Amino acid sequence: MGSLDFGKLTTISLIFLIVVFFFGGEIKYWYDHKDELQFKLTNVVYTKQQYESMEADKKTLLLNEVSSICVNKHHTDNLSCTDTAYWLANNMEDEGIESDLAIELMQRCSDACKTGKASPSLQDRPGKRTGI
Repeated sequence: MGSLDFGKLTTISLIFLIVVFFFGGEIKYWYDHKDELQFKLTNVVYTKQQYESMEADKKTLLLNEVSSICVNKHHTDNLSCTDTAYWLANNMEDEGIESDLAIELMQRCSDACKTGKASPSLQDRPGKRTGI
């Protein structure tokens, strides 16, 4: 391993400045939000018709999971209940879930957030993941 000369230091500095210039915003955003709770649903329904045609037990599992995610998000990220409900709806729409269904589930999220009560998350129970 040789010593660092002026050319190597200049190259390293230029590469650093280029990376910061092009990717600095994304890196800062990631760093600021790295500790936030990520959105994950094990039971996913994409349309309101699918949701309404679900069996009662699977619908209950989905609603319990939505409640659990909202309560965890509210306590982890210190968001208001309204912001938590909007966070849920935005993430559901980003996943391709119909906006009518996302809006309907916002009320469930807001209620769970206000009461602070939700059943244990399905993500916390190993071996209990089901697909819909």
